[in-house]
Amino acid sequence: MMKKYTKILLSILSILLLLSACTEPEEFDNVLIGSWKYINYQTDDWEKIIFQEDLDYRLENYSASSTQIVTVTGTYAYTDTTFTFERRNYPDIVFKYVVSGNNLYVNPGKTYIRQ
Repeated sequence: MMKKYTKILLSILSILLLLSACTEPEEFDNVLIGSWKYINYQTDDWEKIIFQEDLDYRLENYSASSTQIVTVTGTYAYTDTTFTFERRNYPDIVFKYVVSGNNLYVNPGKTYIRQ
């Protein structure tokens, strides 16, 4: 009798283990959505990144010395620790990040402020 219960218990555990292996990967809240700005106070250059909910981004780079703005648009992907600018015909660019309050800390060494 005990062998029968053991077999049933092992069968149930095996099924539960298989079901847990088939679950989808964990999704993360997209804390990047919105507008973020980095300012270099020594040169007055700035960068503005706009992350949209549909996974499009807009990156504006302003050069104070030339008074020009260069704009790049595209799509991005994200995890809880990285975001990736996906670029056609060029390698993707991956950045590590941390969001704390209204600050977006991006490696290498830039702090963007939520706008």
